[in-house]
Amino acid sequence: MKKRSSLWYLGFLSLLSLLSIGTGNMGYLGFLGFLPYFAIYRFGDERIEQNIGKAARNAFLFSIFFASAELVYIRLMGLGDSAFVTAFVWLFTGIITVCISSLVFYEALGK
Repeated sequence: MKKRSSLWYLGFLSLLSLLSIGTGNMGYLGFLGFLPYFAIYRFGDERIEQNIGKAARNAFLFSIFFASAELVYIRLMGLGDSAFVTAFVWLFTGIITVCISSLVFYEALGK
């Protein structure tokens, strides 16, 4: 039997996004960012250990640039404080998506 990567199980956190249906709170949709973790089912742990640093670097750079852009946009447009909740959801989802897509890309490269 093929051994799964331990990071694969983080994909089940995406099921928490179903809480947005019952509660009406759109903040729970940020958990959909964990959905790409199901894509790393077939990767071995050795390759993940080598490429996780590169993927985390890409996610960090994404967070720096887009968090500052979101903050400036919200303040320049005069949006209320409730816009920060939506901005955080999009930022969180983007960080997770960038990290996993970078990891999948580096794994496909084979380096």
